[in-house]
Amino acid sequence: MNEHVIEYGRMFNELDDEMARSVCVIGTATRDELWGSPEKAGQEINPVGQTVFINGLPFTVIGMFQQYESESDHKARILARMQSAATKGAVARNRGWGGRGRSGGAFNFKNRTVYLPLNTVWMKFRSGATFAALQAGGGSAPAGATGDPRLSSLELKVTSVELLTESLQQIRNVLMTTHKGIEDFTFRTQEDWAEQIKTFVRNARLSGGLIAGISLLVGGIGIMNIMLASISERVREIGIRKSVGAATSDIFIQIVVESVVIAILGGLTGLVTSFALVNTISAFSPTDNAPIVTVTALGIAFGFSVLIGVLAGIFPAIKAAKLNPIQALRYD
Repeated sequence: MNEHVIEYGRMFNELDDEMARSVCVIGTATRDELWGSPEKAGQEINPVGQTVFINGLPFTVIGMFQQYESESDHKARILARMQSAATKGAVARNRGWGGRGRSGGAFNFKNRTVYLPLNTVWMKFRSGATFAALQAGGGSAPAGATGDPRLSSLELKVTSVELLTESLQQIRNVLMTTHKGIEDFTFRTQEDWAEQIKTFVRNARLSGGLIAGISLLVGGIGIMNIMLASISERVREIGIRKSVGAATSDIFIQIVVESVVIAILGGLTGLVTSFALVNTISAFSPTDNAPIVTVTALGIAFGFSVLIGVLAGIFPAIKAAKLNPIQALRYD
């Protein structure tokens, strides 16, 4: 169900489960924690045949899953091995190795697993103290269980998305029969998760848009105050310009242009700052989730900056254009 691939050994089979054999299959991160990593050892480590103690009981490792990692982490690991071979020395371990650090949650989960036959879990851990910490081949018993064959979850795979609705109905009919007509279960599908992720992203964008809108409003008010203060200091200058023939439209355009220039300078400063901030965040973010800045986003942000400059300069421009030249010349 989790699309695991065996690299060494084998997966346990029905006979292992029927006889409740003390065997397990582990992930590479579990191997690294118990026997060390190939990078540190300088050679590949095969844990098959080794013994691991779980809650004081010995289990034989009969298989190990392959390493799960992103493409970027895979390239980094190969590069580290090449450097190690060239220098014949230890190379600092990449945080993506073993599914930790920069690797995603799915890789981390698959690399840090220990799989046991389900019947083995029921037989070996009847006290229920360690049920919650074990994965039992497709299901896990709830914490505090007594060892009875009860599953807290079931995972199923449908051959086609078109059959999902029909399959869920069939599964519900079966579970209603086995649960004696009591619907004490729920379904969670990947489509539901995808919809939840879309909702989360949409809400995040709306929140970001609201914050950006408030920032633009505050910035526009700031530009307007600056222009009003500038006009108050230049009333006599505006009066002189009008008295020598400047039209009302000339004064209006001048103030709007000045406002737009302030907005453009602020927009450019914001673009440079945000670009530097994103690059700084990218240096510490997982490679697969590193933030990026697109040309479209930069263009939209700069366009809004200019628009705010125009809107913020209209009121001061109207006020300056309506000044009476005689009264403006008498202004001191």
